[in-house]
Amino acid sequence: MKSLHVTLNEITKTLALRCHFEPNSDSLWCEIADKNLLLQLAEILQTMNARVCMITAYEKEDGHELVYHFDLNGVMLNLKLRISDKSVPSITPLFKSADWTERELSEIYGIAILNHPNPKRLFLDESIKESVLQEYYSLSSAMSGKVSQELWSRVKAEEGVRHG
Repeated sequence: MKSLHVTLNEITKTLALRCHFEPNSDSLWCEIADKNLLLQLAEILQTMNARVCMITAYEKEDGHELVYHFDLNGVMLNLKLRISDKSVPSITPLFKSADWTERELSEIYGIAILNHPNPKRLFLDESIKESVLQEYYSLSSAMSGKVSQELWSRVKAEEGVRHG
């Protein structure tokens, strides 16, 4: 991992990219603030045969933090991006494995995925308002039958409005 850390930092320095990969336990982390930098780093990782494992999102008071988790030769590379305008460019054209997770970000968090090749919803019918899922539940709460039933009732009620 040490050599990968050094290699990535040499590449970013050579290309004058404003970022730095830091080792943390058994993975590498890079915090970025620029969406264009996300695309540049994704292009570099694609040329190195990395693959997207997951994209996670955290809602913050002033926006969202997205973490793009890549695997490169058994090492996890994590790109952390803070967004405040609820939009991010798609990396699906570079990594087909990002398709579903980007669409989940759009559907669950309302984040616009710019230039996604297939922006259709995954789970909710297109006619159901996105606001149905805007209330977040913790996993422990969601495991409660009462909360699950309440959420399902809200979705079904919205579907009833749609069908008149």
